[in-house]
Amino acid sequence: MGDIRILIIDDEEVIREGVQRALSGRGYEIAKAENGEKGIEMIRNSGFDIVLLDLMMPGIDGFAVLDWIKENRPQTEVVVVTGFATVSKAVTAMKQGAFDFVGKPFTPDYIRIVVSRAAEKIKLSAEAERLREEHSLNLAAIQNEKSRLKTVFGCMAEAVVITDSNSIVVHHNPAAIKILEIQTDPVIGKPLAASILDDTAVNMVKQAMANSSVVTREFPPGTISRKFLRAHCAPVTVDNGVVIGSVTAFEDISTHKEIDRMKSDFVAMVAHELKSPLASIEQMIYALQIGCEHESGAACSTMHNRITVRTRDLLSMIDNLLNLSKMENGTVEFNLEPIRGHEVLDHILDVITLQAKNRGITITYNPSEEEWWFNVDYDHIRSACMNIISNAVKYTPDGGKVDISTSISGGFANIVVKDSGIGISKEDLPHIFDRFFRVKGKATRHITGSGLGLSLVKEVVDAHQGYIEVNSELEKGTTFTLSFPITPQPAMEEKATIESQ
Repeated sequence: MGDIRILIIDDEEVIREGVQRALSGRGYEIAKAENGEKGIEMIRNSGFDIVLLDLMMPGIDGFAVLDWIKENRPQTEVVVVTGFATVSKAVTAMKQGAFDFVGKPFTPDYIRIVVSRAAEKIKLSAEAERLREEHSLNLAAIQNEKSRLKTVFGCMAEAVVITDSNSIVVHHNPAAIKILEIQTDPVIGKPLAASILDDTAVNMVKQAMANSSVVTREFPPGTISRKFLRAHCAPVTVDNGVVIGSVTAFEDISTHKEIDRMKSDFVAMVAHELKSPLASIEQMIYALQIGCEHESGAACSTMHNRITVRTRDLLSMIDNLLNLSKMENGTVEFNLEPIRGHEVLDHILDVITLQAKNRGITITYNPSEEEWWFNVDYDHIRSACMNIISNAVKYTPDGGKVDISTSISGGFANIVVKDSGIGISKEDLPHIFDRFFRVKGKATRHITGSGLGLSLVKEVVDAHQGYIEVNSELEKGTTFTLSFPITPQPAMEEKATIESQ
């Protein structure tokens, strides 16, 4: 077949241009559409092999476009483009026939890999179709053409097992050995039950051949593989309709199941985090309603203050959730401007020093001798740095210390925050940027928080093309390093304008 023809449908010009740049120079013919209506019209008039489709668009959304493609151009492969916050929609789209999905923000390498896989599938499908047209296949022909099919099967990611009418394996691809973790050698020429030790899988093949229909089953980890598999078994028939065998494809859907699990966990955590403070507020309001007139003014004032604090915690958590969703959807607007790095930290230290002093915590600040600037959104960067420094104070026992320093290396400015706090265990360290994750233990029982702060910090750092590193040891403290690309110092006129703002 000729060059792969690709259509990019997205209402954001920056995404359309970014995808085109990522795929340029690879032999693809690329076209673009700014909405679903235009995309359907272009597909109807010209046809395309691959469509990169944004799900969330005004007018005709991505789901409607996907339905139209699957009904009118079923041979076209669709890759949906979505943010993490709408990953459940991406999973739904894949159930409706999408080939794969790409999360925003994406890297050029990753989108090239996904498109390459879709293009490879199209080429393999075309090759398989050509082989079907050239041969009136039966199982004897499959064996005779084994060397030719080996090339096609060898490139398939799915496990494929072919049996005769007696459930004897006559062919399989290399992926079958890996995915199904088959230990018997050889497999060909033996009953399927000798290689796949699961009655459900064996009966699935028998059912497909007995009823001359396609049978689909899902196999959890621990049944026929350590992975979560979906199997599609179809009978192989000759021209007169006689069933002479079966073809079964096993697809690894572990990633999709993990996404479903993460979605369920996320909903459960949100419900828990909202329910606890709301219950506390409800109890305190009830106490005020029935007993405030019998209590002293100080007691009522204390109750009001607690309600205010819990309400602010709720609002803060909701704001963090909204900010995380916006960042992952790519809908946050970053007002980038050149900012002096020391200025950000000076403002934070003015606020945090008083909190630390009240607990006898010593804060030291060692800025780099060299003045440096970075191109950032001031409010978001200040919020991220404030979160890291306030956490260092929060998790440091009274009388401890927090050391803050900055340095320049390799075109990056490094902000290092080191505390003498309770530390983080090796088991917890990989999860500290997960939403709602909080280190649990005696040392943290008295410390409040929603577990969203570090998730938000990481999103902000990533959005500014920076990175974050964490080193920690229990009872010895934690060190966070935030690194951002520096920008040239503004000209004197521009610098004067910035400083006057």
